[in-house]
Amino acid sequence: MKLLLSDETQLLYLDGIEGSYIKETDVRVLGYEAGGYILDKSIMHYHGGGQPGDRGKIVSGDISVPIYDVKKHGRKVIHKSLVELDIKDGKLMVEWERRYKIMKMHTLQHAISSVLFDEGFMTVNSEVIPEYGIIETDKTVKYIPARGYRINEANLPLKRYYIKREELDPNLLRRCNLEKLPKSIERVSIVEIDGLDICACAGTHVRNTSEIGKYWLRNFENKVEFGLF
Repeated sequence: MKLLLSDETQLLYLDGIEGSYIKETDVRVLGYEAGGYILDKSIMHYHGGGQPGDRGKIVSGDISVPIYDVKKHGRKVIHKSLVELDIKDGKLMVEWERRYKIMKMHTLQHAISSVLFDEGFMTVNSEVIPEYGIIETDKTVKYIPARGYRINEANLPLKRYYIKREELDPNLLRRCNLEKLPKSIERVSIVEIDGLDICACAGTHVRNTSEIGKYWLRNFENKVEFGLF
C-alpha cells in the first residue's frame, strides 16, 4: 500500500502502528529545495498535528548529511538540512531515542484527551515534544480522574487503520474535530487505543500504552501539562 500525504514522498511511518518503529530505510534523493531534501520515501514525521518534526541523517557512502527538522512545504515533504550536496541515494536514519519519546508522548496525549473528554472536557489544541506536552481544553479542568494517572498500567494495545472520508462515523469519532481535516484527504488514518480512544491522526505512536512508562500530570485553568519521568 502506497501511503502518500505529499506529491512525491511515500510516508512509511503511516503503514500501521509498526510503521512508527522503522528506524532506517534506503531512499532516492529527488531534489533539494526550500532548504532541504525531497526523498522518494521517508520514515521521518514532518512537523504538524501537534507533533514536532523528526531529526536524523542521510548516509550516502562516506557522506553523512544531518537532517535537523522535517517540514511540509505545500504538497512536498522537506527534510531540512543546512548541507546541500549532490547525492542521488542513501540510507535515511531517524534519531531514534528522540523519536521514541515523541511516540510515547503523542500516545499519552491521545489517552489523556480521551479521559478528559469522558469528563466533559474537549481538547481544542495539543502539542508534544520529547520532554513536555500540553493539552488545551474548552473549559477549566478542575480535576483529572484517577484513571488518567494509570494509563501506562492499563496495558492497552494500539492500531492504525484507514477509513474512506465519506464513511467516517462522527459519533464514533466524536472526540475529533473532523472539520479540520484537509479536503484533499480521501482516506483518513485512524489511531485506536483499545477500549479507550478512537481518533483521526497521522502521527507516530507506540504499540501499547505500557510502553509510556512513568509520567506526571498537572492541571491549571483550561490546560493539562504532562511529561515523562
